[in-house]
Amino acid sequence: MEINNKIKNKKRCNIETNEEVITVSFLFATFLSTYVFIFPTESGLFGKIFFISMFRIFGMSSYILPLIFLRYFIMNINNPTKIKKKIDFIWSFVCITSLSTLLEVVKNTFKPMICGGYIGYNLCLFLKFFFEIWLSFAILIIVFFISFMKLLGISIIPYVFCLFRKFKEKRCVINNNERLFNSKIQPNKLDLESYELKHIKPNIVQKQENRISKNNDESKEPIVIKHEKKTNDTVFFNYKLPTTNLLDLDPINFKVNNSELLDKASLLRNTLADFDITAEVKDIIPGPVVTRYDLVLAPGIRVQSVSNVIDNISLAMRASSIRIVPIPEKSVVGIEVPNSSSIVVGLRGIVESDTFKNSKSLLTLALGKTTDGIGYVANLISMPHLLIAGATGSGKSIGIHTMILSILYKARPDEVKFTLIDPKRVEMLIYEDIPHIYNPCSSGADASIITNPREAVSALKKLVVIMNERYLKFAKETVRNIEDYNRKMSELGAEKEFYIVVIIDEFADLMLVVQKEIEDSIQRLAQMARAVGIHLILATQRPSVNVITGIIKANFPARLSFQTTSKTDSRVILDLLGAECLVGRGDMLFMPPGEAIPVRLQGAYISSKEAERIVSFINAQKFPKLYRPVVIEIENKNDLSSGKNKDLVPALRLISERKRISQDLLKANFGSSARATNILSILETEGFIMKPNGTNKWHIYYEKIKQYLEKNSMQDKY
Repeated sequence: MEINNKIKNKKRCNIETNEEVITVSFLFATFLSTYVFIFPTESGLFGKIFFISMFRIFGMSSYILPLIFLRYFIMNINNPTKIKKKIDFIWSFVCITSLSTLLEVVKNTFKPMICGGYIGYNLCLFLKFFFEIWLSFAILIIVFFISFMKLLGISIIPYVFCLFRKFKEKRCVINNNERLFNSKIQPNKLDLESYELKHIKPNIVQKQENRISKNNDESKEPIVIKHEKKTNDTVFFNYKLPTTNLLDLDPINFKVNNSELLDKASLLRNTLADFDITAEVKDIIPGPVVTRYDLVLAPGIRVQSVSNVIDNISLAMRASSIRIVPIPEKSVVGIEVPNSSSIVVGLRGIVESDTFKNSKSLLTLALGKTTDGIGYVANLISMPHLLIAGATGSGKSIGIHTMILSILYKARPDEVKFTLIDPKRVEMLIYEDIPHIYNPCSSGADASIITNPREAVSALKKLVVIMNERYLKFAKETVRNIEDYNRKMSELGAEKEFYIVVIIDEFADLMLVVQKEIEDSIQRLAQMARAVGIHLILATQRPSVNVITGIIKANFPARLSFQTTSKTDSRVILDLLGAECLVGRGDMLFMPPGEAIPVRLQGAYISSKEAERIVSFINAQKFPKLYRPVVIEIENKNDLSSGKNKDLVPALRLISERKRISQDLLKANFGSSARATNILSILETEGFIMKPNGTNKWHIYYEKIKQYLEKNSMQDKY
């Protein structure tokens, strides 16, 4: 075994030596040819002979020889194996020969003072005999252009197909818009009560490929979902899932420098030996951001001894942060070292992967890539809720955008809805107008992003009402969860239920203002909402015990941590150390439910322009925001049955008359202190009054009270 390794090392050394010799030779040829052509009289006998010979053979086209040698030198530095000697040299000869002949044709046609040399002169006579001057001129330009592109490794075919594809998609969108416009019933004029979505399973044909190359990006046809309802007229809604060409191409795969990795492995082994830790590097697993070195420790060496010298290892390897990961299944200790140069992981490569395309879940999340560069995909349904934490600038908000867009690539607006709560008011406003937005406090036409903490509390409370209503509905149909219910409704041809994904971008802000109310609602949803298709994603940049309480952690088995500022924060979010050793910029640890060791991932990056293109693509289809206002129907029933409307309307009229509100005022008009307290609670829950922080005075929303009273008076007339 050792002999074989020595032979392999010797062969590798010989190959590297040959590559260095070739590189130096190309550099010397570039310098020598440049000097000879610039100073032919001062380059000695050899230089004069070389200059005269090249000039007589190729004429003035020989001046591009230094550029050709320089191109080979650059190619050999970037990737020595890229140079295919025969093919590249043939294209070089074709390039300089076609240029020489082209110069000779130009000389014979326009009489300038140029020369094509011996080769140009004879090939010019040959072409003139068969093709005449102008056709020969066109042929030579084409041949020279193709050879020059081949020599530089540039291909224009993908760009031509890209332009053709964009033109075709534009025409397709225009035709669809014309068909919608010419239909007898416009989609934005449909009445919610008279419209019912029919789920027609599309016939989707997808090509299964191991690798997605740059040239087949534009061959993907958009998936068309057709919703049909038969009445007196037939209305068609065409909804297309976003195509991957809306995303930027992923950067070129990272290059592995074997000699550098071997040097670092040797440095790691020697550093451990300095502290009397005997270990051998078994495997080296390079990735886009970090490289993992798997160590086999000598008998009697503890893992803790390696952890104790982690700062010394970081210093020796010149790495900002190093993470030690025991890997029991391989009986090794993994040491993750950040790369000297990292690449950006794009969302497109993960969305185009077979793992993502073959996932049947509507809530498939493209999280990023593992340390060995493999795309990682998770299923929110199986989590069923996700807790996210990370310091400012660690990539938390980008990760949330990636999750939202991943679901948009899988689900139609009638299949998945988003309840987005953004107390910071800046991160999620881009999704304001997409038809997937769902607000349980309003109808579909008025659905928007929730930014007010009090509105967030009201929305979560109403989601609890929706959860209970769905449980009653499922019990009547004798089904256990939303999957069984939708399957049964599909067989009966009835309306299905959609998934609801609640995303809170900064949970700490809500806990600071309305901790008790919001914690109760989240606890109830996290414990029971999975079966009815409601899933939570909570994110915070302050993972302290005051924000992520024990009640919340107990109901969120799936955790995702970006870089944290301290070991304490890492323990709070993951119940173990490690998040403080991440390098930031999307570097994360994902703890799947039921797992003891987190998976290290490099999160997929999505730019604001990419997100805007996807949102514009969805909004351009003008798919209506349609859903039954279940909470409003339930509250109307409760109003009639519980007598709540009996106290609410007189209280609102009293406020309108007196222009103030207090418990004493309500007690004087309604008879008891308990009744007055209950009315105050109802008024605050419904959003008619609010008590700002730091004050003891109620703020009254007179315009909302006026609208409610007018609506109530209209209902009384009918």
